[in-house]
Amino acid sequence: MSSLPVPGINQQASILRPDQLPATDRGAGARTVPLVTTARGATSFLNGITSFAPGAVIGHHLHNVAESVIVLQGDAVVDIDGVRTPLHVFDTTFVPANIPHHFENASDSEPMKIFWTYASVDATRTLVESGEHSRIDEEHPGGPDGSVRIVRETARITVLPGREDAFEAAIAEAAPLFQRAKGARTFVLERSQENPREYRLVVGWESISDHTAGFRGSADVERWRGLVSDSIAGLPEVEHFHHVLTAF
Repeated sequence: MSSLPVPGINQQASILRPDQLPATDRGAGARTVPLVTTARGATSFLNGITSFAPGAVIGHHLHNVAESVIVLQGDAVVDIDGVRTPLHVFDTTFVPANIPHHFENASDSEPMKIFWTYASVDATRTLVESGEHSRIDEEHPGGPDGSVRIVRETARITVLPGREDAFEAAIAEAAPLFQRAKGARTFVLERSQENPREYRLVVGWESISDHTAGFRGSADVERWRGLVSDSIAGLPEVEHFHHVLTAF
């Protein structure tokens, strides 16, 4: 893996080479190489490659988020809730959350390989037979210590009448200030349907201290305050949240 610094952005771009990355033995002839993970900068999805030896079958399981799989090599069989379908190279599956499924190598003599993507960094796997449950990002080399649990700063902001457009423009201008801040991962603005002057700004941080001691102690915080101060009615109500459950 090689990293490519990007000017003005806290995170780095990466080139990931599967043959140079650690793999996890899944048992029964399956082996997984995680690619984009939270430790490597993922903010909204996870992906990787699983190789199947001839005849290999992984256990029936389900995820709490949607999954898509592309066959990269060989011939496969996918079992989606009891419906078995043969797959060939570049055939692609989409399986919604909480639907039991698994993949098999259809050949007894040739290897098979799939590329998988989960629709959230909080994806989990539950084995149907045993009930064993784990986070995808913690199954792989590095385990829990190698993954990143995002803390979300949520700021509820009331905007002065007639200043909604100016406020939204100021938030867009402020986004680069956050993107270059240490530990900042995501930046999302939402507007209330029922109360159009009410907004919610959600910033994902690698830790609370990245926000409270890092960003708040930086020169950029004054620039941030200056951009929005003319548009807001009072100080934002700020809280920090951590993930508890993604059900689907």
